[in-house]
Amino acid sequence: MLGAIEPRQFERRLRDRIELERLRRQTDKDLAELKDAAAYLGEHYEQSPPDDGDWLPEAAKSAQEREREATAHFLPLIAALRGELEPPNDKFEADVQRLLRDSIEVLEGWLAFYRGFRAMLARQATEWRISHEVLRARPVEGDIDHEALTREIIARYPNILKALAE
Repeated sequence: MLGAIEPRQFERRLRDRIELERLRRQTDKDLAELKDAAAYLGEHYEQSPPDDGDWLPEAAKSAQEREREATAHFLPLIAALRGELEPPNDKFEADVQRLLRDSIEVLEGWLAFYRGFRAMLARQATEWRISHEVLRARPVEGDIDHEALTREIIARYPNILKALAE
């Protein structure tokens, strides 16, 4: 909402009380959405990839592109908003300055969310790919002594014998 406005028009909107209240409501709504998104990411970040995760590599690539777009769009906005807050440009009243700081928090929060979401999808895509790789045993020459192999496996993994006994 703030990105498509030229500086003079932006300042005029911030000085208009009705517009300021509308911006305040939108910023509060954005902060709530950001909080929900951060909670979602925190809940799901360490989860294992789904079994039907063949879509994960494409989703990770899409999330990376989305993060790149957000970074390109948000960083100039953040710099402009910070510029309005720094002296001698701190010409706005306290409630307007609070709105600008909250707007910076929203933009930085979304950047962090996109970064975390992309990292989560990339990790899950890698884990899914590794877990679905086909492992092949090397060929064995000659006859196999199945009894000796069974004894060796049971000696190495005693819980297998317990599970078989149950």
